[in-house]
Amino acid sequence: MTGLIPNVYAAIIIPMPAAGLALVLRIKARRMTRMGLGYDDALCIAAWVFAVAYSVDLIVWAACFKLGQKLAPDSDEKIDYYMEKSRMMLWASEYLYAWSIALTKLAVLSFYRRLFQFSSIRIPIIVLMVMCGIWLTLRTFLTTFHCLPVQAYWDKTITNARCITHVARFYLGTDLTHCLMDFIILALPIWEIIRMRLPFGQKIAVLGLFALGSLVGIASIFQIIESQTYNPQTRELPYEFALAMIWGSVEVHLAVFTSCLALLRPIFRKVIPGLSSGNSYAASRPSVAFQPPPEFAQAARSPREDPLDSERGLTHQEYDTLSLPGSKDNSSSGRGIFHYREYRMSSLQGSQGSDSRLSERSVR
Repeated sequence: MTGLIPNVYAAIIIPMPAAGLALVLRIKARRMTRMGLGYDDALCIAAWVFAVAYSVDLIVWAACFKLGQKLAPDSDEKIDYYMEKSRMMLWASEYLYAWSIALTKLAVLSFYRRLFQFSSIRIPIIVLMVMCGIWLTLRTFLTTFHCLPVQAYWDKTITNARCITHVARFYLGTDLTHCLMDFIILALPIWEIIRMRLPFGQKIAVLGLFALGSLVGIASIFQIIESQTYNPQTRELPYEFALAMIWGSVEVHLAVFTSCLALLRPIFRKVIPGLSSGNSYAASRPSVAFQPPPEFAQAARSPREDPLDSERGLTHQEYDTLSLPGSKDNSSSGRGIFHYREYRMSSLQGSQGSDSRLSERSVR
């Protein structure tokens, strides 16, 4: 192997299995919390399929048409052949890249929409979803009609063809737009997370989990920088544009990987039973120094003394259910929590009424 071929295969072999494993664990976490697949899961699966197809495109390009290698030692006839096939592989990869990136964004935003359905960021979430749809439509349209007729993009023997002259600007405009959307999506839930009733350490852990998504933005920045090296008149396209394709592969798989992390809390808690990041009851749990004596725990208590959900933390199972949208037992939205607390209040009121009637009978 010579040139950049090792880099090409490294950009496929390392991130692609990691993204696949994260997706499998995401589905497993859904089953552990007795929940079916939601729209966000379906979008994430579709994004992973397009990411794998992008990597397959790179493998075929590297194995058959010298991606990452220089063409100079070959004859002019072979160079023309490799250049035509390389432009064809590049044209196909643009579709796969755009669809994988856009579907991953929509998967994350769909997760946000369920999790923060009744919060102040629900409108920005919908706006970003519409923007992602518009971006994907424009990118697909412009990719299809790089040239008229379409096949003139890779077949330079076609005369009187009209093509986009500033291809590097096309990459800069479309890629920079989706890169900015990445950072906006990452920043969107920060205020809601800060408002959560969690210990400071857990808030930092959750924010750090979301911050891992910034790695996708960093990979996107490198991809944008390398894409600016595109020269439509070059005779070394497989070598000169290889790094842009490499960073594109890292980006699409890393996007799928990071989009699954926020949903893997049940998996982490099962692997590490002592991990406390999967629950919020530690915030209201008394320390050992303030534990009541054993005889107090055995004493009869009135229902009035039972804490409500607003006064106590949630159990592991409740918190895992709330953290994953679409639960059949309890909605992750504010409405589900509100109804459950309403039910608790009515139960307590009924218990208090029965206690008062019993006391009246005893007095009589």
